[in-house]
Amino acid sequence: MTLRRIGFALLAVAVSTALPLAAGQAPAKPNYGPLLGLWAIEVDAGGEYFYLTLEFKLVEGQCEGALSEQGGFFSQLPVADIDWDGTTLKFDFKSPTPPDGVERQVKSEFKYAEGKLAGMMTIPDLGMSVPATGAKK
Repeated sequence: MTLRRIGFALLAVAVSTALPLAAGQAPAKPNYGPLLGLWAIEVDAGGEYFYLTLEFKLVEGQCEGALSEQGGFFSQLPVADIDWDGTTLKFDFKSPTPPDGVERQVKSEFKYAEGKLAGMMTIPDLGMSVPATGAKK
Protein backbone atom coordinates (compact mmCIF):
# COMPACT_ATOMS: atom_id res chain seq x y z
CA MET A 1 0.00 0.00 0.00
CA THR A 2 1.42 3.38 -0.93
CA LEU A 3 1.90 6.17 1.55
CA ARG A 4 -0.88 8.13 -0.15
CA ARG A 5 -3.37 5.24 0.24
CA ILE A 6 -2.43 4.84 3.90
CA GLY A 7 -3.08 8.55 4.42
CA PHE A 8 -6.50 8.32 2.77
CA ALA A 9 -7.36 5.21 4.82
CA LEU A 10 -6.46 6.98 8.07
CA LEU A 11 -8.48 10.04 7.04
CA ALA A 12 -11.50 7.85 6.22
CA VAL A 13 -11.33 6.17 9.64
CA ALA A 14 -11.02 9.53 11.43
CA VAL A 15 -13.97 11.03 9.55
CA SER A 16 -16.21 7.98 10.03
CA THR A 17 -15.47 7.97 13.78
CA ALA A 18 -16.19 11.68 14.14
CA LEU A 19 -19.39 11.74 12.06
CA PRO A 20 -21.79 10.46 14.76
CA LEU A 21 -20.55 13.12 17.20
CA ALA A 22 -20.66 15.83 14.56
CA ALA A 23 -24.21 14.81 13.67
CA GLY A 24 -25.30 15.57 17.23
CA GLN A 25 -25.32 12.02 18.52
CA ALA A 26 -24.26 11.73 22.13
CA PRO A 27 -21.55 9.25 23.04
CA ALA A 28 -22.85 5.93 24.34
CA LYS A 29 -23.81 5.91 28.02
CA PRO A 30 -21.81 3.60 30.28
CA ASN A 31 -23.38 0.30 31.28
CA TYR A 32 -23.83 0.81 35.03
CA GLY A 33 -25.41 -2.63 35.46
CA PRO A 34 -22.45 -4.26 37.26
CA LEU A 35 -22.35 -1.40 39.79
CA LEU A 36 -26.03 -1.20 40.69
CA GLY A 37 -27.02 -2.42 44.12
CA LEU A 38 -25.35 -2.59 47.52
CA TRP A 39 -21.62 -2.98 48.10
CA ALA A 40 -19.78 -3.80 51.32
CA ILE A 41 -16.57 -1.73 51.35
CA GLU A 42 -13.69 -2.43 53.73
CA VAL A 43 -11.18 0.40 54.24
CA ASP A 44 -7.81 -0.38 55.81
CA ALA A 45 -6.61 2.83 57.49
CA GLY A 46 -3.27 1.50 58.66
CA GLY A 47 -4.60 -1.41 60.69
CA GLU A 48 -7.80 0.35 61.76
CA TYR A 49 -10.67 -0.88 59.60
CA PHE A 50 -13.78 1.00 58.53
CA TYR A 51 -16.76 -0.78 57.05
CA LEU A 52 -18.94 1.10 54.59
CA THR A 53 -22.06 0.37 52.61
CA LEU A 54 -22.14 1.87 49.12
CA GLU A 55 -25.33 1.87 47.09
CA PHE A 56 -25.61 2.67 43.40
CA LYS A 57 -28.92 3.09 41.60
CA LEU A 58 -30.22 4.57 38.36
CA VAL A 59 -32.40 7.65 38.69
CA GLU A 60 -33.83 8.96 35.42
CA GLY A 61 -31.03 7.25 33.51
CA GLN A 62 -28.26 8.70 35.70
CA CYS A 63 -26.17 6.70 38.14
CA GLU A 64 -26.41 7.98 41.71
CA GLY A 65 -24.73 6.71 44.83
CA ALA A 66 -24.83 7.00 48.61
CA LEU A 67 -22.34 5.89 51.23
CA SER A 68 -22.91 4.94 54.87
CA GLU A 69 -20.56 3.87 57.65
CA GLN A 70 -21.86 0.62 59.14
CA GLY A 71 -21.24 1.74 62.73
CA GLY A 72 -23.45 4.82 62.26
CA PHE A 73 -20.66 7.45 62.09
CA PHE A 74 -22.31 8.80 58.93
CA SER A 75 -25.25 7.80 56.78
CA GLN A 76 -26.41 8.26 53.19
CA LEU A 77 -23.66 10.64 52.08
CA PRO A 78 -24.16 11.46 48.41
CA VAL A 79 -21.49 10.23 46.02
CA ALA A 80 -20.45 12.77 43.37
CA ASP A 81 -18.56 12.76 40.07
CA ILE A 82 -19.20 9.09 39.34
CA ASP A 83 -16.98 7.99 36.45
CA TRP A 84 -17.31 4.39 35.24
CA ASP A 85 -15.82 2.89 32.08
CA GLY A 86 -16.63 -0.76 32.79
CA THR A 87 -13.30 -1.42 34.51
CA THR A 88 -12.39 1.67 36.51
CA LEU A 89 -14.75 3.34 38.97
CA LYS A 90 -14.03 6.81 40.34
CA PHE A 91 -16.17 8.89 42.67
CA ASP A 92 -15.87 11.56 45.36
CA PHE A 93 -17.73 12.25 48.58
CA LYS A 94 -17.48 14.54 51.60
CA SER A 95 -17.26 12.80 54.92
CA PRO A 96 -16.21 13.31 58.52
CA THR A 97 -12.73 11.80 58.71
CA PRO A 98 -10.28 10.70 61.36
CA PRO A 99 -8.45 11.86 63.34
CA ASP A 100 -10.70 14.81 64.24
CA GLY A 101 -14.07 14.12 62.58
CA VAL A 102 -13.80 17.19 60.33
CA GLU A 103 -15.64 16.89 57.00
CA ARG A 104 -13.20 16.48 54.12
CA GLN A 105 -13.29 15.55 50.43
CA VAL A 106 -12.51 11.87 49.80
CA LYS A 107 -11.54 10.72 46.31
CA SER A 108 -12.00 7.07 45.44
CA GLU A 109 -10.66 4.99 42.58
CA PHE A 110 -11.31 1.28 42.18
CA LYS A 111 -10.66 -1.39 39.60
CA TYR A 112 -13.58 -3.74 38.99
CA ALA A 113 -13.03 -7.42 38.20
CA GLU A 114 -15.22 -10.48 38.69
CA GLY A 115 -17.78 -8.66 40.84
CA LYS A 116 -15.21 -7.15 43.22
CA LEU A 117 -13.67 -3.73 43.71
CA ALA A 118 -10.08 -3.03 44.75
CA GLY A 119 -8.49 0.39 44.96
CA MET A 120 -7.65 3.44 47.01
CA MET A 121 -9.48 6.15 48.91
CA THR A 122 -7.56 9.41 49.17
CA ILE A 123 -8.06 12.38 51.47
CA PRO A 124 -6.09 15.14 49.71
CA ASP A 125 -6.30 17.58 52.68
CA LEU A 126 -4.46 15.04 54.85
CA GLY A 127 -2.14 13.75 52.13
CA MET A 128 -3.38 10.27 52.93
CA SER A 129 -4.35 7.30 50.75
CA VAL A 130 -5.63 4.01 52.09
CA PRO A 131 -6.48 0.72 50.36
CA ALA A 132 -10.09 -0.37 50.11
CA THR A 133 -11.89 -3.40 48.75
CA GLY A 134 -15.51 -4.06 47.96
CA ALA A 135 -17.84 -6.95 47.35
CA LYS A 136 -21.44 -6.87 46.24
CA LYS A 137 -23.96 -7.70 48.97
